[in-house]
Amino acid sequence: MVDAKLLLISVITLFCYLFVGYILRKTKLVDTSFSRLLSVYVLYVAQAALFVHGFFVDFDAKILKGVAWVFGIAVIIHFVSYLFVLKLFKNAPEKIRCVLRYAIIFSNAGYMGIPVISDILGEKYVIYATFYIFVFNIFNFSIGRLIYTNDKKYIKIKEIVINPAVVPLTIGFIIFITGAGGWVTDCVAVGNTNLVTTGVNVFYSVLTTLKNTVAPASMIVIGCRLAEIEFRGVFKDKYLYPFLFIRHFGVPFISWLIMKLLSLIGILSADVAVVVMSIVLVLNSTPSAASTTMFAEIYNGDARYSGKLVAISTLLSVVTMPIVALLLKV
Repeated sequence: MVDAKLLLISVITLFCYLFVGYILRKTKLVDTSFSRLLSVYVLYVAQAALFVHGFFVDFDAKILKGVAWVFGIAVIIHFVSYLFVLKLFKNAPEKIRCVLRYAIIFSNAGYMGIPVISDILGEKYVIYATFYIFVFNIFNFSIGRLIYTNDKKYIKIKEIVINPAVVPLTIGFIIFITGAGGWVTDCVAVGNTNLVTTGVNVFYSVLTTLKNTVAPASMIVIGCRLAEIEFRGVFKDKYLYPFLFIRHFGVPFISWLIMKLLSLIGILSADVAVVVMSIVLVLNSTPSAASTTMFAEIYNGDARYSGKLVAISTLLSVVTMPIVALLLKV
């Protein structure tokens, strides 16, 4: 279902946005406050619009079945990944160890993965991807914090349930199961015939415009941060190469293996298997999450080191994502 060539083109397009951010920061046309403020916009506005917009589809029991599978498999993958990383990098300094472990578990599925899914598969498949992000955020605000702090007091139910990703996803899901999403698309198809459809069209248009800014804005932020990183000596880091291999090949392969086994034994039904496997594998093959650095800064990890990991992981993904996609042909 995923064309590796189209995936490569999509990833290269994202890197063009990254390059824009890199040039802006390197030429000092923008300062550090620019990327911070743009991050706030992406997190609280553009991302929310992206999530809600993804649910503007007709209610379909097959879609509900597929998203349930994405949700369940995402839970398994994040939990298995967590258990796996606990055995890794035990000899690394504590502030580096937590960064490495977090960066392996959590991929850039939201800012990079969903735009790629929309680009290569179509917008109607974004709804599947949003359920992966739902799980991502549950684990991010629980296990993610635990990895950095080693203290359960930082796991707060309120922040797991109410955060910039879970709230719009919940709103979107309500729109979907009530059939309101299909009604919105019907109004858009009809056009501006009365006050109600005009209002719906304006609302839909605004959300569409905002959600389309997620990819360029988020990659520009990464590009700005990339321009601030000093790479001297980074490739001598003995932890870098095992990290990159595990993040870009190991974790996606484990994800594919779990889904393949579920499919072969008949648990993952054939009618949704291709879609589910494609969505999950693409999202899981994205580079380390941008939140790796954010959490390092908040919870006393090595923020500078995390920035280097995320940057190198992001650069490497232009090659690794199309390669990982070839697993879908097996």
